[in-house]
Amino acid sequence: MVSHPIRKHVLNDIEIYEYVEPRLKHPAYLVLGLPDAGLVGALATKYLTTKIETKMFAEIDSSKYFQPVSVIHNASPMSPFRIYINNDGNVLALVAEAPLPVPSVYPVAKTIVEYASLLGVDYIISLSGIAAPNRLEIEKPKAYWIATTDDAAELMKKTGLETLNEGFVVGPYAVILKEAKRKGLRNIAIFVESFLDFPDPEASAEALKALSSITGVTIDVSKLLEEAELIKLQARELMKQTKKAMMQMQKNYEMQMPLMYT
Repeated sequence: MVSHPIRKHVLNDIEIYEYVEPRLKHPAYLVLGLPDAGLVGALATKYLTTKIETKMFAEIDSSKYFQPVSVIHNASPMSPFRIYINNDGNVLALVAEAPLPVPSVYPVAKTIVEYASLLGVDYIISLSGIAAPNRLEIEKPKAYWIATTDDAAELMKKTGLETLNEGFVVGPYAVILKEAKRKGLRNIAIFVESFLDFPDPEASAEALKALSSITGVTIDVSKLLEEAELIKLQARELMKQTKKAMMQMQKNYEMQMPLMYT
């Protein structure tokens, strides 16, 4: 059972409870898996914490914005929003087992950026799905990227992935991109073609491959693909809740193109 927290931070009415000392090795990466299209990021970070040795680093909560919910794992109550850290101390992963309530999107997104800066994280990496209307016909989903700094963009160019040159981003990842850019922080957002409102572990596998190419951390996605059908069943309820939140945030904007090109 996890012991009591050693430290508490309050940023933008969001509470962060740390359970271990933040001794990071650099370059350090904060990987975000907030539920959105296809649950791509949520499934990816959950799987990531099972494939590399991790321990719970922190919980995120808010008496102002979050529903009064605890998740029970191994007979221990915890927040649905948790950060794990690997044994090497260079990869943190935000696991989310519930969608963010819409009123919390801005304060949580701002808090993530501020907390990453406080910890001295070198790269914030957002893993997300981007709805593809023809997803059923796509055998291998493509991954695209956006970066907020020139050096992060140079890093991504070496991966061979395609840039997302035009479009809309909706939800917490949109706010994180804006906040990170304004603060001069490195945020890399990976968008993988996915279903909009069906769990898509195959797209999550492509997101993890992209993550591996950025961090150099080996991630075996074979089990994720082998158990894809079971994962889809297990994730149905989270997808249902996430779909409601996406509708409120007008997530379908991501399927449109901007009127102006620069």
